[in-house]
Amino acid sequence: MRRFISDFLLPIVRGGPASVGRPLGPTAVARIVAHVEQAEASSGADADALAQLAACRLAIASRFLPAAAAPRLDEASVRLGAALHDLLALGHPELGGPGVLRRQTRIANVAKQLAALGPPRSAEEAVARHSLLSRLPDIVRVDRTVHFWLGRQAFVGRTPPRRVTALPALRRVRIESTSRSWLREIGIPAVGRGAFLALNVASPLGEALDPLRLDPPVTWGRMFPVLRFPRLARVVAGNALAMGIDRAGDALSDALYRFVAFHDPAYQFQASPEVVGFAIRFIAHLVWLDVLFGASSQRPDAQDLVDRSLEPGTDLAVIMTAAASTARALVWPRDVPEGGDPADAFRARLDALARRAQAAGLPRYKTALTIMEIAAAPVTIPAISLT
Repeated sequence: MRRFISDFLLPIVRGGPASVGRPLGPTAVARIVAHVEQAEASSGADADALAQLAACRLAIASRFLPAAAAPRLDEASVRLGAALHDLLALGHPELGGPGVLRRQTRIANVAKQLAALGPPRSAEEAVARHSLLSRLPDIVRVDRTVHFWLGRQAFVGRTPPRRVTALPALRRVRIESTSRSWLREIGIPAVGRGAFLALNVASPLGEALDPLRLDPPVTWGRMFPVLRFPRLARVVAGNALAMGIDRAGDALSDALYRFVAFHDPAYQFQASPEVVGFAIRFIAHLVWLDVLFGASSQRPDAQDLVDRSLEPGTDLAVIMTAAASTARALVWPRDVPEGGDPADAFRARLDALARRAQAAGLPRYKTALTIMEIAAAPVTIPAISLT
């Protein structure tokens, strides 16, 4: 247990070199959970490792819920950590050789089983899971090539042993290191994709905070379980505003097209009028925030005369224009009056978005109108409030 926590989980959460060993299955997870329960009731090295891990996770959780308690290393956390460990093990160099696909498939199936926890049921649970996996996009693999007088030797994701680097001056030893992103450059083997998606279903806050990611692309079916919690929705909205309303709005709008067309894998939340309506209201909420507080609200109207069809923001413009023309309630919060400077500024933004939407062409706009017809059906979940 100590090695799994100290050499893997703690570096994954805090940062630093993480050690990936033999794949972990349900039996190993059960042993780790039992060992954690014993260590929590005692003192020693194991208890110290748990305390360090809890402190690091609390530092992350406090960014989202200031009054959050230190997350425990419960069974769900161990399962998520073990699933991530096994996904990383899929690329371990010692796994190669004859029958590698069969071994990878077996490991990936176990990882998927471990990660299959389902969406978080509360904001606290969502943040606790995210505190374990928040640095997942930062994971890199360091490959080293040792050059010496008789040739060279490669070490994939491993530190060269001392015997290889001994007598550096005499043997003319030189080490080249290359860092590669696990998600963006190395990639997850195809057999592990189901396990990785299950990991994102179980901990969707990281996805909601990174709408610009490419693989897997964001989907409302995974994001909705955390966005329905107002405390987390505010954090996600603020993060999207910091990215830029045009880029974040385009990503969320494009995800809405895929969601309604059922191009995303099946999850607990499908493209019902309630969820689609919520998604549109959330996008409109981002535009409201940008009108009230964003830097783009200061853009001169003269820019609307320039051809901006290839710039970010066109998909956002189409979605907002179609929503405004279908049902006012989709873009206008119930607690915002019709008159006053904020209302006038938002109407001016809608006019500018409508001019931009024309550049997308009629087919795209007709598709957006179809989405609005779904969203305009009776809605049973509350609209997002600006307060």
